[in-house]
Amino acid sequence: MSSPCCVDPGAKQIYQAQGYEKEIAGVNSYVTGEGKSAIIIFTDVFGNSFINVRKLADTFAQSCQVTVLIPDYFNQDPMSPDDPNLWDLLPNWLKKHPPTYACSIGEKFISTIKSNYQSIQIIGFCYGAKVVIDLITHNELSSLVKAAIVAHPSFLVKEEATQIKRPILFLCAENDSLFTSDLRQEFEKQLKSNGLGTFIEYPGTVHGFVVRPDNTEEVIQEKDKAVQDAIEFLKRNI
Repeated sequence: MSSPCCVDPGAKQIYQAQGYEKEIAGVNSYVTGEGKSAIIIFTDVFGNSFINVRKLADTFAQSCQVTVLIPDYFNQDPMSPDDPNLWDLLPNWLKKHPPTYACSIGEKFISTIKSNYQSIQIIGFCYGAKVVIDLITHNELSSLVKAAIVAHPSFLVKEEATQIKRPILFLCAENDSLFTSDLRQEFEKQLKSNGLGTFIEYPGTVHGFVVRPDNTEEVIQEKDKAVQDAIEFLKRNI
C-alpha cells in the first residue's frame, strides 16, 4: 500500500506560513484563517509542519474565508523531506504510525471541534485520505462532515466505496500506483450511481502532485487547477 512516490517531496517550495500552532484535542495543530466554518486537512507522511501543506491551508483559508486546521497525528515525528533515504525508512515509520491510529486522532479531533463551527469539511492528501474515508463512513461521526475531498489517496479498499455517506471530490493523478485503475473504477461506479462522488483527473500527473509537484510547467498547471477545483467545491459546500 505504499510506493516511492509516497515519499517524493517534489520541488522545494519557499513560503512564509500565515498561521499559528495551537493544541487541539491533545495534538499540536496548525491553524490559519478566520471563519464560522472550518476545513480540516489530514496530511501525507510529511505532516503538518511541511511548508507545502501549510501553504495550501493558507490558500484555502483565504479563498474560502474559513478557518483551516491541520492536526499532527504523527506525534511530532513526521517523515522529513530532507532525508535522503526516505523509501528505505518508510516501512519502519509506518509501523510506528499506522493509519488506524491516525483515524482515531481524526475522530477525536472532529468530535472536539464540532460545536465551534457552523460546518466542517475535510481534506485528505495521500496517507490522510484514509482518515477522511474513515470519517465519512463512520456511523456516528459522518454526520459532522458537510463534504470531503481526497487527493491521490492511499490505503483505500474497495469495500469502503459502498459505505461513504457524504459528498466527496476525488482529485486524481493520471498515473497512480496506489489509487489503481481497478480501485478507482469501483469507487466511481458506486459514488456516481448514488450521486455522492465527483472525480477529476489531471493529465501528466503522478501520485502526490497536489502537495508535492515537481517544477515542470505542466505539473504546476495541473496542481494549480486541482487547487482551484478544490476551492470551488469547498465554497459550494460551506
